[in-house]
Amino acid sequence: MDESCPELEHELKALRPQRLSARAADRIGAALAADAPRRAPWSAATNLASWQWLGWRIGGAAAALALLAALVAVAPPRRAPSRAAEPEPALPYRPVAATNVLYELKEEGYVDVGAATPARQVRYRYVDTYTWRSPRGNASLKWSVPRDEIRVVPASLN
Repeated sequence: MDESCPELEHELKALRPQRLSARAADRIGAALAADAPRRAPWSAATNLASWQWLGWRIGGAAAALALLAALVAVAPPRRAPSRAAEPEPALPYRPVAATNVLYELKEEGYVDVGAATPARQVRYRYVDTYTWRSPRGNASLKWSVPRDEIRVVPASLN
């Protein structure tokens, strides 16, 4: 307990709630009884009568299913498209080029590698670009990916 305000705490402990008058209690009870929400008989799923709200939804779903079944029965069957003897290639695009461009080289200082000679850490930043081309036409796809390489290089302190 915090001892910074012992007088205030003593006064608060001494306070007692005032008794509610009978007239006020009657008014509160009447207001609570009037505002009590009335529950619809189908608002809970405890008996069969509570499922009344489901009737029109089942009717609508049954009508939709009947319409769908009628459309499927009337529609002509689908046929697989006939193709020439040309087999479908397994890979519609084939890789044709890969390039990498170094766009930043950053010296990150000396590091301890536990060897007798000191070493320095260097970060290389690249963008790798891969190109695929479709054998059927001029369509191509390029994909560029950033890549970091961290190298530890022996250093001389001369």
